[in-house]
Amino acid sequence: MRRNYFILIISLLSIITFFSCKQKTVRTIDKTAVEKAYLSSDTTKGSLKIDIDVEIPVCYDNAAILDSIKKDVITNLFGPEYTGFGEDSIVQVFIKDLIREYRLTNQPILAQMDSTNFYSFNNEHHLEGFSVLTDENIFSYGINRYVFMGGAHGLSNLTYLNYNLKTGKKITEADIFKPDYEKDLSDIIKSRIVEQSKEDDSVQNIEKLEDTDYWVDEIKPNGNFYLSDEGINYVFNPYEIAPYYMGQTEVNIPYSRIAYLLEPVSVISYLASKAISTK
Repeated sequence: MRRNYFILIISLLSIITFFSCKQKTVRTIDKTAVEKAYLSSDTTKGSLKIDIDVEIPVCYDNAAILDSIKKDVITNLFGPEYTGFGEDSIVQVFIKDLIREYRLTNQPILAQMDSTNFYSFNNEHHLEGFSVLTDENIFSYGINRYVFMGGAHGLSNLTYLNYNLKTGKKITEADIFKPDYEKDLSDIIKSRIVEQSKEDDSVQNIEKLEDTDYWVDEIKPNGNFYLSDEGINYVFNPYEIAPYYMGQTEVNIPYSRIAYLLEPVSVISYLASKAISTK
């Protein structure tokens, strides 16, 4: 009797999971963890601070597409070696590996130092993964990572992934722009950097990019963008188009500004058409 009851519970849970995943948009669950690990028993010699807050795709009505997107998201968050772990364990496994690597790298160096050395091996790893746009056609996802391994400063990196929910494949610039779009789009990106500086009171106004520390010749489409209802948003990380002190540069481009560059029929056509018609 008890065995039959157990089987019934498992069956009900399977049915609930099956029907709850019959939805037209990607559903995610949030996984968070905060950890601090010391290099040695002497806590003054350094620590590794870890802060993780990620959304993991777990539900969509096409299991094959969900699996493809989930594996790609996990690969970009943690690495390809973590795709076999379940969402309930993956974060803790990743943290354990970070701590092991931190100690394996730094303990031999610490052992060579004498007791008069005051150097501390303080490292940090902050990781955030979040969905940006989720509808019946597109799933856009962002990954924000900050790593400090000693030195003058850490390094932050913001990366976006966009998926076509009809195919499970990533959406690239070639999927949405007409051929030979690069020159015109580069000019629009440069213009938008200047315009945004005048729209935002918290940033210094730019009259000419050539009068700034931007590396003007490096400002071009980089494939790192996310999609929204209003437009395409490009992100350039430190050292990509400017020195580190200038941080990340995000460029918001309304669909109306690039309408002539867009493919007439593409996965984002419905977004562009709606945005342009309501202007």
